[in-house]
Amino acid sequence: MKKLLIISFIVLMACEKVVVVDLPSPQNLVVIQGWLTDSLGNQRIRLTRSNGFADNNEVLPIDDAEVIIQSRIGEVFTYSYANDGYYHADTEYRGTPGIEYRLRIIVDDQEIQSLWDIMPIPTSVGNLQIDSFEENDPNDSDQQITVFYPKITTRDPIGEENYYRWVFYKNQEIFNSPEPITVQSDRLFDGNLIPNNFQIFGYDSNDEMTVELQTISFSSHSYLSLLKSQITTLGTSSGTTPAIVEGNLFYVDDESEQVLGYFGAVSSSVATVIVP
Repeated sequence: MKKLLIISFIVLMACEKVVVVDLPSPQNLVVIQGWLTDSLGNQRIRLTRSNGFADNNEVLPIDDAEVIIQSRIGEVFTYSYANDGYYHADTEYRGTPGIEYRLRIIVDDQEIQSLWDIMPIPTSVGNLQIDSFEENDPNDSDQQITVFYPKITTRDPIGEENYYRWVFYKNQEIFNSPEPITVQSDRLFDGNLIPNNFQIFGYDSNDEMTVELQTISFSSHSYLSLLKSQITTLGTSSGTTPAIVEGNLFYVDDESEQVLGYFGAVSSSVATVIVP
């Protein structure tokens, strides 16, 4: 019996074949992140280069680009490099709902443009309330703790196709865990009250709870929904997604060359409360 087992093990080892996968070299593609808002100031665009899927998450900023935003009514807004890939508007301004905007960038002696994106009419965030539930204390299983979360009722405009993104802040810091992207459409509740219980965003007593409702275009909603599905599949909001998420950016002279990211125009409404 021992001889039979030894012979079987040798046969199995002899059948083993090592497969080496030849992965293509990663491309350092231009990555653009930019949203124009209807809030005065704080308009910025970020330019970086992509990493390979297996590489670390080190940011590769682009610091030598020319960046402008144009409107359909002839306005031109220039941006200058600040740090960490961010370009800030040279003068304070805000976008105007109902007007279309596009981004133009010169980098590596090539021009990149976005498609025109219309800034929607803003929808009011509505009534922000605080609700709560009890759960086990992670530090003491015999104790219960109270978790507070935003409960919001929003009135959707009737007879329009509306698309939304919710952004949360805790004590004036972006709060995007455990869900980095939260989007909605009004396909099922056009013209009605929209009840939202965001229980996954937990706050503690005395926290400042801020909720921003961004009204976005159909194309922005489509891009963010696809990006969210990629992040959910990957399990992280950082790094390179396993598949390229197509945005609305392109090289003017060579549309076959890839550029990652998106530029969009959003209008927003904000509500803030202090958790008791």
